[in-house]
Amino acid sequence: MLTRTPAIVLSTVKYSEADLIARLYTRELGRQSYMLKGVRKSRKGKLRISYFQPLIQLEIETQHKGKGSLEYIKEAHVTPVYDAIHTDIIKSSVVLFFSEVLTQLLTEQQPDGDLYDYLSSIFQFLDQTDTVANFSIKTLLDLSFHMGFQPDMETSNFPYFNLVDGTFDNNGMLPHHATIEESSLIKKFLGTNFAEINKIKMNREERNNLLNLVIDYFQIHLHVFKKPTSLTILKQLFDS
Repeated sequence: MLTRTPAIVLSTVKYSEADLIARLYTRELGRQSYMLKGVRKSRKGKLRISYFQPLIQLEIETQHKGKGSLEYIKEAHVTPVYDAIHTDIIKSSVVLFFSEVLTQLLTEQQPDGDLYDYLSSIFQFLDQTDTVANFSIKTLLDLSFHMGFQPDMETSNFPYFNLVDGTFDNNGMLPHHATIEESSLIKKFLGTNFAEINKIKMNREERNNLLNLVIDYFQIHLHVFKKPTSLTILKQLFDS
């Protein structure tokens, strides 16, 4: 079946001297893996290796067979074209981080148009924004909603966040609880849209601690989720 669909590049793996296998999250087909024959050496074909950098957004045409094997892309066009996401050192580190995160999270072939549209919009926001420091925490907390283990805001009148239950309660001395300060920051992130997240003020230590906590929350609720190797680099970038 010939299918045209928007797609976001998650990651690629080298296959032989000339080929790549690209993992894409598509709006119409969910996650798919595509064999890109000769793309590492071709400069004149319809598919260019530059199209398949992490989190690039494409419009692809594929003869989708749906048999669970590697598919092939007939044509691909970059749209929208990013301005800074792969040239700014801080933004490119965020890209590397979310390439790892999404490759782990998006394992289903079942499409999810709302999730695709969300990811498409936030990466365009990342490309254009001048304030990146709080982006990763906000995005991870948003993704917990899409993954089905979001913090329960109906209990947000309580002061401590319980990472195991995903609720807020009064039991701050028990294990797997955030501090009252961390819990307050989580509430702020959950109640703030992307355009306003730069107003949430934290120093480097507070931001790194909260990022670690959110990663721990993912690992508690998704047992196969591994801490991204790029996390260390990401945490070194934001001084204030």
